[in-house]
Amino acid sequence: MESDASILSKLQSPSPSDIHRLFTAYLHPFTPFFALSAAIAKKPAKSSKCKSKIELPAIRPLAKQFISFIHKALSLIPKRLCESPQIPKNSAMELFDSYLLCLNCLEIIAPELSGKPHSVQVQRIRYVHCLENWCLFEEAEAEGLVVLERLNAIAGVELKRKPGKLKARLVPELKKEEEADRELAAIVLEVVVTLVKCASKRRSKIEADYWRVISLVNESESCFKILDAKDYEKFHHFLETNLHIITVFLVAEIKSFSVDLIREFSTVTFKEYKKSCAHDQIYKVALKICHSLFSQRDELSVDIILEVFKHVLDFMAAECKDGAEKIAPGFLELVCYCANKCQSATVVLCDPVAQYLYRLARFFHQDFLFISSILTLYASGLLGSSSNQLKGEDSGKGVASIQFFLHNTERLQQVALSINWLTDHFDTAGKEKSSREQAISHLPYWEALKFFCLKLAESILLNRKEIFSEAEIAYCWESLSGIHDAFRQYCHIFLYCLSDTEREKETSGDNHKVISVVVVATLMLSFETNQNIKESTLSVKHVISAQWIPNKRLKYLYVSLNNIAVMLKSKNRLKEAFKVLKMCCKTLWNYIVDLCKIEMTKSQESEDDMSEKSIADLVMEASDKVAFLLQLNQECDFKVNGIIRESIICWSNAENFIATLPAPVSLIKEWVKIQYKLLDDNEHEVMLYPLLSSSKEISKRALGKLLEEELFAYNEKSYLNPRYSLRMKMKVINVLLEEIYVTEESIVEKCRVLIQKAKLLRALGLEQLDKGILCLSDAVSALKLTYVSRRCCSSQADNLLIHAYLLRALYTQEAAPQSIGFLDDIHGALNLCLLPDHCHENEQYEDMLYLWYQLIDLLSIKGYLEIHPRLYDVVIKLFNKKNIQFAKTLAELWKNKRLSHALCTSPCMEELKPLVVGFHHINYEIKQAASDLISSVPITSCSSFLSSNLYYDLSARLISSGQMIEALAYAKEAHRLRSKLLQQKFEYSVEKVVETFDVKGELIDKIHYSVQTFKVIDFVVTKGSCDYEGSVLTPWNVLSCYLESILQVGFVQETLGNVSEAEMLLQWGRNVAQFQNLPLFEISFSCLLGKLYRKQKLWSISEKELSSAKKGLADNLNNISCKKCLCMWEISINQQIGDLILSSSCISEEPPSPKTLSSAKSLYKLALDKLNLSDWGTLYSTSEESLANDKCESKVEARRSRRTKKETKPASQKQDIVCGYSRRITRSVHRSLVETHEIEPAGKETGPSSGSANEHLMGFDSKSFSADLQSEIRSLCSKMKCWQCLHVEAGECCNLSIFISMNWELVHRKLSLRLLMSIGKFSGIFGHVHEAHEILLQSLSVLFSRNCSKHSSDSLPFLIESVGKYYPGDALAVERATLLYFICWFTVKSNCYQANSIPSSNRKFCCELSSIGTVRVLSLLKVSFILCRDVPLLLQKVSRLLAVIYVLSTSLEQFSLSSNEQGSESQWASFFHQASLGTQLNQQLLSGIMQKKQNQSAGVYEDLDSVLDILDLPHSLRSAPESCEDLEEFVLDFFKGLPSTPVICISLVAGADASLLKDLLHCPPKVQAWILLSHLSSDNQHVVLLPVHEILKEEASDEESDSSSIIFNCKDFVTQWQCPWISSVIDDIAPVFRHVLEGNYYSSSEYFLESIRENTSLWWTQRNRLNECLCKFLQDVEDMWLGTWKYLLLGMWPSCNHLDSIKKSLSQDEMDLLQLVVTKKCYVGLRSKETFSSSSQFENMMELLFNSMLEMSDDVNQAECISGKPIILVLDIEVQMLPWECLPILRNQEVYRMPSIGSIFATLDRHCENQKRLESSDPVFPLIDPLDSYYLLNPDGDLSRTQVEFESWFKNQDIIEGRIGTVPTVEELSLALKDHDLFIYFGHGSGTQYIPGHEIQKLDGCAATLLLGCSSGSLYLRGSYMPHGAPLSYILAGSPVIVANLWEVTDKDIDRFGKAMLNAWLRERSTASSECPRCMPTKCIHRPRIASFMAQARDACNLGFLIGASPVCYGVPTGIIKRKGKNR
Repeated sequence: MESDASILSKLQSPSPSDIHRLFTAYLHPFTPFFALSAAIAKKPAKSSKCKSKIELPAIRPLAKQFISFIHKALSLIPKRLCESPQIPKNSAMELFDSYLLCLNCLEIIAPELSGKPHSVQVQRIRYVHCLENWCLFEEAEAEGLVVLERLNAIAGVELKRKPGKLKARLVPELKKEEEADRELAAIVLEVVVTLVKCASKRRSKIEADYWRVISLVNESESCFKILDAKDYEKFHHFLETNLHIITVFLVAEIKSFSVDLIREFSTVTFKEYKKSCAHDQIYKVALKICHSLFSQRDELSVDIILEVFKHVLDFMAAECKDGAEKIAPGFLELVCYCANKCQSATVVLCDPVAQYLYRLARFFHQDFLFISSILTLYASGLLGSSSNQLKGEDSGKGVASIQFFLHNTERLQQVALSINWLTDHFDTAGKEKSSREQAISHLPYWEALKFFCLKLAESILLNRKEIFSEAEIAYCWESLSGIHDAFRQYCHIFLYCLSDTEREKETSGDNHKVISVVVVATLMLSFETNQNIKESTLSVKHVISAQWIPNKRLKYLYVSLNNIAVMLKSKNRLKEAFKVLKMCCKTLWNYIVDLCKIEMTKSQESEDDMSEKSIADLVMEASDKVAFLLQLNQECDFKVNGIIRESIICWSNAENFIATLPAPVSLIKEWVKIQYKLLDDNEHEVMLYPLLSSSKEISKRALGKLLEEELFAYNEKSYLNPRYSLRMKMKVINVLLEEIYVTEESIVEKCRVLIQKAKLLRALGLEQLDKGILCLSDAVSALKLTYVSRRCCSSQADNLLIHAYLLRALYTQEAAPQSIGFLDDIHGALNLCLLPDHCHENEQYEDMLYLWYQLIDLLSIKGYLEIHPRLYDVVIKLFNKKNIQFAKTLAELWKNKRLSHALCTSPCMEELKPLVVGFHHINYEIKQAASDLISSVPITSCSSFLSSNLYYDLSARLISSGQMIEALAYAKEAHRLRSKLLQQKFEYSVEKVVETFDVKGELIDKIHYSVQTFKVIDFVVTKGSCDYEGSVLTPWNVLSCYLESILQVGFVQETLGNVSEAEMLLQWGRNVAQFQNLPLFEISFSCLLGKLYRKQKLWSISEKELSSAKKGLADNLNNISCKKCLCMWEISINQQIGDLILSSSCISEEPPSPKTLSSAKSLYKLALDKLNLSDWGTLYSTSEESLANDKCESKVEARRSRRTKKETKPASQKQDIVCGYSRRITRSVHRSLVETHEIEPAGKETGPSSGSANEHLMGFDSKSFSADLQSEIRSLCSKMKCWQCLHVEAGECCNLSIFISMNWELVHRKLSLRLLMSIGKFSGIFGHVHEAHEILLQSLSVLFSRNCSKHSSDSLPFLIESVGKYYPGDALAVERATLLYFICWFTVKSNCYQANSIPSSNRKFCCELSSIGTVRVLSLLKVSFILCRDVPLLLQKVSRLLAVIYVLSTSLEQFSLSSNEQGSESQWASFFHQASLGTQLNQQLLSGIMQKKQNQSAGVYEDLDSVLDILDLPHSLRSAPESCEDLEEFVLDFFKGLPSTPVICISLVAGADASLLKDLLHCPPKVQAWILLSHLSSDNQHVVLLPVHEILKEEASDEESDSSSIIFNCKDFVTQWQCPWISSVIDDIAPVFRHVLEGNYYSSSEYFLESIRENTSLWWTQRNRLNECLCKFLQDVEDMWLGTWKYLLLGMWPSCNHLDSIKKSLSQDEMDLLQLVVTKKCYVGLRSKETFSSSSQFENMMELLFNSMLEMSDDVNQAECISGKPIILVLDIEVQMLPWECLPILRNQEVYRMPSIGSIFATLDRHCENQKRLESSDPVFPLIDPLDSYYLLNPDGDLSRTQVEFESWFKNQDIIEGRIGTVPTVEELSLALKDHDLFIYFGHGSGTQYIPGHEIQKLDGCAATLLLGCSSGSLYLRGSYMPHGAPLSYILAGSPVIVANLWEVTDKDIDRFGKAMLNAWLRERSTASSECPRCMPTKCIHRPRIASFMAQARDACNLGFLIGASPVCYGVPTGIIKRKGKNR
C-alpha cells in the first residue's frame, strides 16, 4: 500500500492516473462505515437493529490517523479541478470520485473534530462548485440537494413526508433573531443560487425541475431577510439573473411546458426584479417574452400567445398604475412593440389584442387618460388591421379597415376623443399642459399616432379606386373626420414640431416612408371630404421641397401622386387631377435634380454611367407627365407657358449637372401640338425660343437642345399642316444658325443643323436639291477645316462629316442619275469611317446604318460593286459596336439581300432560321416561315419584306422543279407584298402608251404603261427600320426586289402562256428600270421580252429587244462589276439571238441561207466560249475545295469507300467515259441495251446521202460545224461534276460558300443545257442528226456528269437510267424534261435513216441514241411528260410526240410496243393527243381556280398556303400525275370521268414533226402536214393520223379574178384587216380560207359599200362568190383531208360485226389489214403501194364498211344515238379558226367546241355541283332559262337596223332585263353575268370594250352568252402562246355555252340568225315542262339543247356559209328549262 506522501505526490502530478484506486486502498478502514450507511439507506426503519449487529471500529483512532491526509487532499483536489487548462476528463472523473470519498470520510470523523456543525457542508459546497465548473449540472444539483438536506438536519428540521400534507421544505427555515443563523443563511442561499444557476444552464425539458426552482426561490425568502445589504444584493443579483434566463428559455420552449409553469415562473421573475433596484429589467424581460412569443407565432396557437401576452401586460399594467412615472414609458413601448408585431403577424391576432388593449384603456381611463388615449389609438389601429386580415389583404380589398370605422361609430368616436385630448394635451411645441403627468414624454403619443396613421394611410392609398368611386362608402367620408384629423395632426407634428434630430431619425431606416404615405393619404381625404384641401396641398408641397426628404420617398410620392391624378382623371375630376399632377411633376423634377447631384458626386469617383441612363429615362418620363398635364389644361391659357417654363427650368438645372441628359421631348411635342391647335387664320406662329431666351437659368447649350427637339417635333406633326410645319422648321433652323450656334465652339452643332436644313430642302422637292447640296457642301467644308485644324477629328464631328458626305452622294446621284461623281463622296466617307480610331455615336447608329445600307442597295441595283468590300467593312464595324457576332452580321446582310447585286444568285444560309431557303429545306418549312412572318396584325414592313423574300425564293425553287402553277401563286404573293412596300417608298405616275409595229406588212398595236414620274418619298427624312434584329428597308432595296418580282411573275406567266399579263408586266418593269437608269434590269427585261416576242413570231420586235439588251450590256461592261453575271447575260443574249435566227429561218418557206446559219452558229460559239471562261472554272474549283473542307466530306468519303474497285477509277478517266467525244456504241454496250430491251433487235445504218444533201442545199459544212463546236462542248463538259452529289452534299452542309457555289452551279448548268439543246436542235433540224445526237449526249453528261460516277465504261445505260429517275427537289426538272424530249425526238428521227434492206450483220449505229428502242423512248417521254406537266408548250410537244408514236406503233414494226401495252394503243394515243391540246388554257384554269378560292378566303395572309396545300383539284383538271408509277391509273380514271357525249380532238401535225412523219412513212413531198383526229369516250377511243396531201387553193377564173381584184387591191382602206393569227400552217395547206376571210372583211366594210353603192349587184356577186368558195372549201376539207374517216366525227368506227358484209370483196391481205385497224382502233393514212394497189382502194373499202354499218343497223335507238348525240370538238389552236361545225357531215349536228378537255371538265364541275346527280357517274349537263337573261342592244347607238329589229322583241319579253342604246358600267355587266342565266349582246365586236376580258375572268360563275358582234368568237393567235379572245374569258369565268362569230358578219344576216336562235330557245322553253317519255329530265338525249338550233338558224341567213358558218357554239351541251317564278 502506498504511503500518504506518495499518494499526495501523485495527486499533484500533471496527469494523475489510477488515483481513485490509491485513495480507496489508503482509506480502506472507513469501509465498514460506508457499508452501514448503505444499509441504513436501504432499510431505514430497521436501522437500530443494524447498528447492533455491525461492530464498528472506533472513530477517534481513525480521525487521528487520517485527518491530516484528508485535509491535504481536500485542499489539493479542488485546485487541480480548477486548473486552466483543465486536466483530462478521465483524470478529472477519478479526482471527483476521490474528492467525494474524502468528503464522506471527513463526515464520519466530524463528530470527533472541533468546529461548527456545518463546516463539512461548506466543503461539500466547494465540491458542488467544482461539478458546476465541469458542467456536471445534474450531479451538482443532486449534491446541492444533499447539502440542503444536511443543513436542514443541522437546523433541526425533520425532512419527513407526511401523508395528506404538502411536500417538505427544501430550504431550512431560519429565524431572524438568531444571530448565529446569518452565516448559515449565507450558506443556504449559496446552495440555492447555485442550484438555480445549474437549472438555467442545464436547460432541462422536465417541468418538475423548474417547479423545484420556484420552491427554492420561494422558500429562500426567509434567508434573504437575515442577510445584510451587501450579501443580499450579491445573492439576489445572481438569483434574478438566472431566473431571467430560465424565463426566456421556458417561453422559447413553450411547446414543451405548460402555460401555468410559464405564468408562475414569469411572475416569480418579475417579483424578484421588483424587489431589486433594477426595475427597468422588468420591461426588458417582458419585451423578451413577447419577442419570443411572436417569433413562434406560426407554430403556437393563438390562445397560448394571448394567455402569456395578457399575463405579461397585466403585470406591467398593474405595476404601471402603481408607479406610472417609472413603468409607463416601458409599458407603452412594450405595447408599441406588440402592436406592430400583431400587425405583421400571419395569424389573426389583431382583433383579440385590440380588444385587450381597449380593456386596458378603460383600466387607465380614470387615473391615466394619457395612457388610455394612447392605448385607444393602438387598439383602433389594430382593429383596422384586423378587418384587413379578415377580408384578405391579398384580394385588394384593404378598404375594409375604413369600412370598419364607418360601421363602428363608437370606435370612431373613441379615436376622435383620444386625438382631441392628446392634441389639447400637447401644445404646438409638443410640451405637456397637464402637471400630473409631467414625467411622461410626448414620444409615446408620437409613436401611437404614427402606428395608427400608417396602416390606415396605406390602406387608403391601396384602395384609391374604391375611395374615389361613387359607391355606397362615398357618402360617409365626412364621418371620418377623426381619421383625417389624426393624419393632419401627424403631418403637423412631423413638419412643424419635431426637432431636426428627431426629424432626421424619423426619415432614416424604415421610418422615412410614414410621412410620405400619410401626407398623400391626407390629401386624398381632403379631396374626398372637401376639407382642408389647401392645408393638405401645402403639406405635400412642403414634403416635396424639403431638404430632408430621401430620394426614395420622392420617388414614392411621385408614383402615388401620379396614381391619384390618373384616378381623378378617369373620374373626370379634371381640376383636382390637374393640381395633383402638377405636384407629381414637381416631385419628379426634384427627384431628378437630386439624382443628378448624387451622380455628379459619384462620377468623380466612378465612371459607371448606368445611373445616368436611368436618370435620362426619368427625364423622358417627367416630360411625358408634363405633356399629360398640359393635355388636362383644356383652356390653353397663360398657365401653359408657366408650366412649360417651370418644367424646362427644372430640366435645365438637372442638365447643368449632367450635360448628356436628353431634352424633354414629350413636353416639346405637346407644346408643338398646342401651337397647331392655336393655329388660326392669322397664322399663329409662336416659337419656344422667345419664351425661354429671357431666363438666365437656361444655358445656350440647353436652348440648342430644346430648339432641335422643337424642330423634330414639327417634323413629326407636319402631316397636320405641312405648310405651317415647313415655315416653323425653317424659323427654328434659322434661330439655331443665327442665334445659338454662332461661336467656333459650336461649329459641330451648326453643321448638324445644316445637315437638317439640307434634309428639309430635299423634302420640299427635287427642285430644291441644289440648295440642299449647297448646305451639305458648307457643312463638309466647315467640318473638314475643323478636322485639319485639330489634326484629329472628334467622334461627333467625324460622324457628321461622314453623314454629310453620304447625303451629298445620294443627293448628287438623285439630281444626276447618269453621273458617277457621287462616288467621290462615298470614298471620302469610307476613308473616315474605316480609320482605326473612328467610332459611330450610339444616337447616330441607326441613321448611319440606314445611309450605308442605302448606298449598298443603290450601288447593288446599278451593279457597281467595286467599293462593296469597303462598304461591308463599315457595316461589320457598325455591328461590332453592338457586339454582334460576324456570323449574325453576315446573316443580316444576306437576309436583306445585300451580299450580292440585283438579279444575282442569292441563296440563304443556315443562320437565318426560320428565314432559310436552302437546298436542304422542304417547301412546307419555307411556307410556314413566310406565313408566320405575316400572321400578326398589323403587318410590319420588315415582316412583309422578309415574307416576300421567302415567297420569292420558294417560287424560284418551284420554277426550277417545274411546278409553275404553285410557283405563280407564290410569285404573285411576293409581288403583292413588294408592291405595297414600293408604294411606301416611291411616288410615281404612269400614262398609257400605244406603240405600232409593222409585222409582215400588218400593223400591230402594243399597249403598255410608261413612267411619267418616279421618285423616292423623302428617302433621307424618313428613317428606315434600323433594328439590327430585324430588317432595314431602303427605297433601292425595295425597288430591286420589286423589279425582281416583276421579272419572276412575268417569266412564269410567259411560261404558262399568259402572254398579255407577262408582256404588260415586263414592259412596265423595263420602263421603271429605264427611268431610274438601272442597266441590270433593263437588260433582263429586254431579254425576256425578246424571248416573248420570238415565241409570238414577232421577229422584228424580238430582234429589237434583244439588240437593245446587247447594246445595254456593251454600254455597261465597265460599270457592272459582277463578271459572272455579265458572262451569264452575254451567253443568254447570244443564245436567244441564235434561237431567234433559227426560229425565223424555220418558219420561212425558203431554206435559210448559209450566211444566216453561219450567223447563228457564231452566236452559239460565242456563248460556248463564255461558258468556258476561267471565271466559271474557278467557281467550281472553289466549290470543290469548299465541299472537301466541309464536315459533310466525311459522309461522302464513307459512301465512296463502299464502291467497287471498278468504280474508283481516276476522275479524268471517268470524265472521258461520260463526256468523251467518241461515243460509238461498243459491243458490250449494245449487248447491255438488247438485254434490257432498250434497243431494237436490229438496227439500220444512217443514210449518208441525206446529210450531204442538206449540206449542199444550205451551203453549210457539217464537218466544219462539228469541228468548231465540239471542242468547246467537250471543254464545257470536262468542268462538270455530278449534280446530284453536289445537291446532296450541299443539303447536308450548312456552309454559305457551298450554297453560293451550288446556286452558281445551278445557273451554269441551266445555261449549259439550254445552249447545248439549242445547238442540238440547230444541228438536227437541218439534217445533222448524228451531230445532234452527240450534242444531246453531251447534254446528258452536263446533267449527270460526275467525278465519282457509279457507272463503268458502259456509260449510256447508266445515263439513260439516271435521266429517267425521279429526284426529290430536282432543280433542273424542266431542263431534264426538255432534254428527254429532244433525245426521244432525235431517236425517232434516226429511224428515218435505217434501211430495211441492209442485212442485220452489216447494221451499224451512228451513235448510242439511235439504238434506244421504242419501249425506252416511251418510258423517257412519259418521264418528260410528268416533269413538264406545268410547262404548257413543252407538255404540248411531248404529248403530241407520245400520241404519234402510239399511233405509229400500230402500223410500223420498228415502233412495236411491249406486250403489256399492246392492245391499248388507241387509249394511250387518244389520252396524249388530248393532253397536247389547250395546255396553256388548262394551266390558266388551274391558276384561276386557285386565285378565286384565295380571294374567297377570309384572310389572304393566313389562307394563301392553305389554298395551295389543301386545295383538292379535280382529277380531270390535272394534266398529269406526280409520278410515272401513277400514270396508268391516272389515264384509266381520266376516261372513266369523260362525259357521255363523244369528244372529238383535232389537231395538225406540222413543221418538224410533219417532216419526221413524212420521212418515217416515206410520204411524197407534197404532204406538208398531218391531221391527228381522236374520238374519246369513256368506253371507246379511236385515233387516226391522216396526211394532208392536198393544198386547198382558190380556183381562180378570169371573172373571179376581176372580182377578187376589187377587194384585194383596196389597200387604201381606213382600217386594214387584222388576221386573227399572224401565221399558221393553215396558210400553207389552205390559203383559200385566209383569202375568203380577207375578202369578207373588205367586202363588208363601209369604204367598199360606199364605192359600189350604185352597183349592188357587183357586191352581191362578190359576196355570193365568197360564200360558194367557203362552201367548197368545207367540202374539200371533208373529202380531201378526212375522206372516209369523216364518220369518226360522229363517233363511228368499223366494227367486226359488219365485216361480213364486205368480206367477199376483200383479199386476204386487205382483210388482215382491216382486221388490224378494227382491233387496234388506230389508223395511219397513206400506206405504201406494196400493201394496196392505191390508197383510194382502201378508202373506198372503208367507205363501203361505214355505209354498210349505217344500212345494216336496224336498231332505231342506235341510229338515234349516232345522229342525235351532241358532239364536243376540242380543236388545236392551228385549226380552231376553221368552221368545223359546217362540214357537211356536221352541219346538221349539235356541235360544241372547246379549247381543251380540261375546260370541259371545269365547266361541267362548276355548273353541276348544286344539281342533283343520278346514280350514274356521268356528268350532268348545265341548264339555263332563256328568259332569265340580260341584253345589251346597240350600246354604241350606230346599229339602228338591229335596234329596230330587236327592241320591240325584247320589250315584249317584259321579264328580260337589259339596256338599249346606252353603255352600262363594268360593275353592272359583271352583276348581270353573275346573276342571270343568259347574256345577249347585239353590238360591235365581242363587247369586251364594255367589260374587259380580265374582268370577266374574275367572275366565279357566268351566264351563257349570245355574242352576235363581228369576230366575237374569234381567237387571236400569238405564236406559241395561248390565243386570246372573248370566248376564252367566258369559259374561264364558267359560262356553260357561248354562241359567237368566228369572223366579220353583216347586220341583216346575223340578225336573222339571232332571232331564229332566240325564238327557237323560247319555243323549247315553253315545252320544257313536259317530260320525255323515254328519258329522265336531267339526262334526256332527245330534247334539243342550245346548239341543237344552230343549223336552223344558219339556214335563216342569206349567205348560209359566209355568214351562217361564222356563228359557232363554245361550251358544253346545255339544256333549256323553265325556272320557277318565270311565267312566260
